[in-house]
Amino acid sequence: MTAMDRKTLEKLYAGLIGMDAGMRLGAPVENPYWTYERLQSYYGDIRGYLREQRYYTADDDVNGPLIFVRALADNAMPETLTSEAVGETWLNYTRRGMGMFWWGGEDASTEHRAYMNLRRGVKAPRSGSIGENGKTAAEQIGGQIFVDAWGLICPGDPARASALAAAAASVSHDGSGVDGARFMAACVAAAYTASSLDEVLDTGLLFLPEKCDYRRVVETVRAYHRAHPAEADFRACRAMIAREFREEEYPGGYHIVPNAGICILAMLYGKGDLGRSIEISVMCGYDTDCNASNIGTILGVLGGLGGVPERYRRPINDLVTLSSVSGYLNLVDLSDKAKELGALSCRMYGGALPNGVVCPKPGELRLDFPFPGSTHGLELSDKAEHTLRIVSGKAHSGMYCAELMTDGKCAGPVDLSFKAMLTRSDLHEERYDPVFAAKVSPGQRVSVWMRSEQIAPAAVTVTPFVRRAMTGERVCTPVAVLPEGEWTEIVFTVPELGGDAVHDVGWTIAVKPDVAPWVMGRMYVDEITVTGAMNYAVDFSLQREEFSQLTPFSFNDCAGKREADAMRLTAEALPYMSGAQAYTGNYYLRDTAAAASVTVESGGSGLVLLRGQGTRRYYALGFSAPGECAVLRYENGTVIKLAAAPFAWQPGREYALRAEAKGDTLTLSVDGTPVLEAHDGRYTYGMPGLGFTGAGTALWRNLRISGEC
Repeated sequence: MTAMDRKTLEKLYAGLIGMDAGMRLGAPVENPYWTYERLQSYYGDIRGYLREQRYYTADDDVNGPLIFVRALADNAMPETLTSEAVGETWLNYTRRGMGMFWWGGEDASTEHRAYMNLRRGVKAPRSGSIGENGKTAAEQIGGQIFVDAWGLICPGDPARASALAAAAASVSHDGSGVDGARFMAACVAAAYTASSLDEVLDTGLLFLPEKCDYRRVVETVRAYHRAHPAEADFRACRAMIAREFREEEYPGGYHIVPNAGICILAMLYGKGDLGRSIEISVMCGYDTDCNASNIGTILGVLGGLGGVPERYRRPINDLVTLSSVSGYLNLVDLSDKAKELGALSCRMYGGALPNGVVCPKPGELRLDFPFPGSTHGLELSDKAEHTLRIVSGKAHSGMYCAELMTDGKCAGPVDLSFKAMLTRSDLHEERYDPVFAAKVSPGQRVSVWMRSEQIAPAAVTVTPFVRRAMTGERVCTPVAVLPEGEWTEIVFTVPELGGDAVHDVGWTIAVKPDVAPWVMGRMYVDEITVTGAMNYAVDFSLQREEFSQLTPFSFNDCAGKREADAMRLTAEALPYMSGAQAYTGNYYLRDTAAAASVTVESGGSGLVLLRGQGTRRYYALGFSAPGECAVLRYENGTVIKLAAAPFAWQPGREYALRAEAKGDTLTLSVDGTPVLEAHDGRYTYGMPGLGFTGAGTALWRNLRISGEC
């Protein structure tokens, strides 16, 4: 592979949309209450989403693929990816007991058991093996639901996709669980170049043992379909699966083998149509979101963007939520994620993205509409007299841009905006405990290119604004007058928000007709970027407890509560604990300073964290032990003391800590006086945060963060 052409990249993007569409369709009825019979009685013939939700909360079927694939870049793109490296990725991005996957207890959830095995020091692949966990646990469905991304980054290379998926799945699964990983990832990779669904399935079978339960269910369902090909026969095929692959033979509640049968059934009886196939899979019951998600990825790639039904694509609006330890990474723009995974694929194969497709610098935003229909989550405040669509041939650069059409009598102003973060009020439920940190911060530069085309002479004004996350207050910047027919760059700097975070970034567009009361015209929008340094405060008195966290933090092995203008951070003594972390802010901050006041109430530490790449990789600066200050590096379960000095700090007394990372220099100041300096180049970017070396309680105030990506 010397380059990734545009068609291939669009297929990758379509696979991501299909994955999320399947998850959103199936997730509301994955509860055991929704038996096959109840689904049939209540919903009948499913033809669209079962719930209308503006934003859908996180789910393990999307968490796993989009987070665990980071193992490649985090480990410098190794020639051979090991299960042990993926196991470290599990630990690094997962909060103990929250988010990422189902925490149903070690005896019920294979992923819960595997995670705790890793915490106990059981390395992968032993952590997921039959020998460690038993055959029933090792062969649950999780082996295949986390592997879509391995196929997405291996276009036309099912052998490599299968090998990567097997290594990744072995962290938590074994036996048929790993067979499913090989098969599903190979099918996704094969779908890029296959001409039919049968060709995809034939390719997937190449990576299964000649005699295995997974091959048997795939071949059995295909044979049944050949004998009974009418769509109406899918329920009879479902009955055959229940009869031939009984729960007594495949126990555990979520065994991979019968669920694989449902995936094959749905794709065959859906005739490879993405929408109909995920609908059939959900009507069949079993693990509804997992099956529909895998199907959606395969058929999204196979059929490309043209095969994604609008009824499933439009509500997604390019936005997906995750529930990793990084609030910054948890709000995903699928257009951007497609470019990111495409670039990862190019790094692996030595190719390049198509001409005109530009990846933003990590930590910055670029909304440039690279694909047909890619919206980047843009929203309109009024849809009665205004419409938004993505068009070709009008862009400032590239192939596509957004077109805002106004058509109404005395049409009022309209807001065009995108989300910088989500809060609890944006979501309808709390599945998988997502948590968010703003992707846009005070001090950064926001730019957009706009061009006006009005039918009648009119004055067009654009007022940039941001909306505060906690108070909801809108903060406007100076009005810009837009000349007719010219591409014009409108730029503003995000203002200081008094300790609040940015929830929305947008522009109020007003058209004042000079001749007639009817407003008819178009506004073209392109290349929205957010760049530059940030400098902002976190006012704890404004924050709210959401998703069992405290905005805008994500906690691992600790908990935070608001107390007046402070946050009380508490870490209990837990087995297999290696520090405690409370992260916030941009995941890709490089040169960073974080300052806060701390009063250690119990325990022997109070630390400012810099360049945190997760729970296992970060720098910690501050009070490391009674009578000591230190600069520490946490790395995959080990703690390295880069510098230390005696310091007679006292519990119960408030101190002002300031930690800074600049290049490879790490410095710590206490009450304005430099105390320590260390040099280390292991981590070049990451999140700021607060934490402990172990159990303890501390009161934190006056947090301020500055830095640049």
